[in-house]
Amino acid sequence: MSDPMSQPPSASQTYKQLHNAALEFVDAQAQDPALPSRMNFDRIRAVTTSDFQHSWGHNYATGLNPRLQGTHSFLLFTKHLEAMLPNLVSWETTVTNVIVDEVKRQVVLRVSFYMVPKETEEGVENDLLWVLEMARDGEKWKIRRSKEFIDVAAAGRLKEIMTGGKTQRRISLDR
Repeated sequence: MSDPMSQPPSASQTYKQLHNAALEFVDAQAQDPALPSRMNFDRIRAVTTSDFQHSWGHNYATGLNPRLQGTHSFLLFTKHLEAMLPNLVSWETTVTNVIVDEVKRQVVLRVSFYMVPKETEEGVENDLLWVLEMARDGEKWKIRRSKEFIDVAAAGRLKEIMTGGKTQRRISLDR
């Protein structure tokens, strides 16, 4: 597999801009120990449109979790992140694949979020797909819509660790 950060030599200017905007969105969510929140929400806001919307998938999994249902504004998206951060010692992202669709103005990312919850040294990798729809804002492409397809097993394990094993399993993979 080629390096997801690299772009084909023949890539158009639009391709390059969409590719870079998507990576910038993920990079904006990096851990920043210099900030009390450890995440720079202004940096995230700078790469999203004023009408940004976020949602989660897969439908069955999100249907079981009211916090992940529906479409969230930028404010609600950042509130979700703010609620998660106090429970994490650290997090790190690695983009493993980037697919750019110039015609639809979309980028699909495969991203590994490595999270280490407090009270443990066990890290959990949430291997997710992120579909990003872009819109032009002046000279710059920004994220207008974001749909994050989470790894349900990883999310369940993370929640289990964070609650000290006090969660009730809602999804059985052994159906």
